Amino acid sequence: MDDLIAPLGAFSHLDEANRLRLQDGLHEAAEALETPYDMMVRLLNAGRQTAMLKIGYDLEIFTTLASRAEPFSVDELASGKSADPLLMSRVLRFLAANRFITETDKNLFTGNKSTKGLSDPRIQGGLLHAFHISVPAYQALPEYLQENKYQNTTGGQCAWHKSANTDLEFFPWAKQNPQILKYFQQLMSIPRDGSWLDVMPFEDEANDATDRKVFVDIGGNIGHQCARLLAKHPSLAGRVVLQDLEETIRRAPEVNGVDFMVHDFFTKQPVKGAKFYYLRAILHDWEDDKSVEILKQIIPAMSEDSQILIDDLALPNTGVHWWSTCIDMQMYIMHGAMERTVDQWYGLLDKAGLKVKEIKTYSPVMRNSVIVAIPK
Repeated sequence: MDDLIAPLGAFSHLDEANRLRLQDGLHEAAEALETPYDMMVRLLNAGRQTAMLKIGYDLEIFTTLASRAEPFSVDELASGKSADPLLMSRVLRFLAANRFITETDKNLFTGNKSTKGLSDPRIQGGLLHAFHISVPAYQALPEYLQENKYQNTTGGQCAWHKSANTDLEFFPWAKQNPQILKYFQQLMSIPRDGSWLDVMPFEDEANDATDRKVFVDIGGNIGHQCARLLAKHPSLAGRVVLQDLEETIRRAPEVNGVDFMVHDFFTKQPVKGAKFYYLRAILHDWEDDKSVEILKQIIPAMSEDSQILIDDLALPNTGVHWWSTCIDMQMYIMHGAMERTVDQWYGLLDKAGLKVKEIKTYSPVMRNSVIVAIPK
């Protein structure tokens, strides 16, 4: 088996389309070998993995194993946490059997490629967000749908509200739970396949000596995309604006060349006449009526050549990738919202008084895209 697996390492640097195609093909081949019992066992185990990874994080197993090349003994790993060595060995055995770590000998364990990934704070934040937020919401989803007669419109109350026993929307709730907010921000900082900057040229604006604002990142969190833009086009310093709510702006680290501004995107856009108004992973959090409201707050601020850049999934009308469908359902359980198909984007923008100028896709499988919108 090792002889079969080892050559696949050469394919780890494939682009998104070829990498995912190869992964999906291998998964399909493995599933073709399954009996119905094998399928059941695989699905049962999938439901346990997130909880076991949480235990691994609580015991600092991944960061510890990633800290050196030599194996750690069970006793070493247990003593630092005052854990029962027998229980620690059982946890480690599960993690090794699921290939998150490697068992090298009796009671000896070391890290591997997965361990290194799991020790990344961004990956950790994403998985702990799933453990605390997404998994309970999915557990609540079947009963929620039964109660609501399987309606797509949620009326503002989603499966997540049921699981968290709250009437607050997620983001106001997260402000009251700073550790969860931190997990979410770590999740949002994970780079996507491809980059929106690959399909959006800023050369003309970078060579323009005027002081016109070029890029307004609306709801831009702590400024990851502003920093990426300036790293590629440093001459835009002073003409880039980051907008978010006060709590987020207050926590955001300084980014040289970026103007920080407190702004609620449900209110009128205060920066007039910018070239680009950028919304990254914003509209997929909102149902159509709220998305239209957000877009209509921008239009009065636009000048004749202004454009709205919507950085979101633009799904094909058929044949959507399985991970894109997962993200779509995540939007439903958390916000009553959705990932939109190309046809649905055209319809939404039309309701807002906009039209699609073009759609620039930068990851051909997941369909991360920049939807360029202008007034009708």
